[in-house]
Amino acid sequence: MDKQYNTKQTLLEKLIHSNDEGSWDEFVKHYDGYIYVVIRKFNIDNQTAEDLLQEVLLKIWKSLPKYEYRKNECTFRTWLCLVIKSTVSNHFRKRSTKNQSKTISHDELNDWVSISEPELNKIAELEWKSYISNMAWDNITSEFAPRTIEIFEHSLDEEDNELIAEKFQITEASVRVYKSRVKKVLLREISRLNEELGG
Repeated sequence: MDKQYNTKQTLLEKLIHSNDEGSWDEFVKHYDGYIYVVIRKFNIDNQTAEDLLQEVLLKIWKSLPKYEYRKNECTFRTWLCLVIKSTVSNHFRKRSTKNQSKTISHDELNDWVSISEPELNKIAELEWKSYISNMAWDNITSEFAPRTIEIFEHSLDEEDNELIAEKFQITEASVRVYKSRVKKVLLREISRLNEELGG
């Protein structure tokens, strides 16, 4: 078992077995954005998503002592998504009963509630990949000159190397070098974040 994996489990253990505020702050720092993204995935407005994020975090804080890590059965992210699903479902059931909200229809709520665990796993993984990629990108952009980042971003839009070279008045070989450098650092950062955050 690698060191990073052990470090991550230690963080979870601290959260499960103690009221360690530092570990909780670290958890929130790394996971609140992901939780928010998953909530928003289901077409929930910003303000409601912010409110639900706080509810989810409170539930996680209370439920962590009961959480059991089961490798290849229920990943931590899947468990988080089950907590999110429960919180969102309860929220809209309550509002629907009071006739206070038309932000989600009865049929949409039923669709959300009936999502199977395999479907939830798929959502969890897709959103995690996107979330980690964005976090990695934010982390590495300061390591490169703005021009290098701009060249790489043009390549993401599937622009031909020849067109990029012409636009920036450099050789195609230089375009390939810039792209390769950024890609290498980006992939390394994605890998680091996945290891550190339990991906």
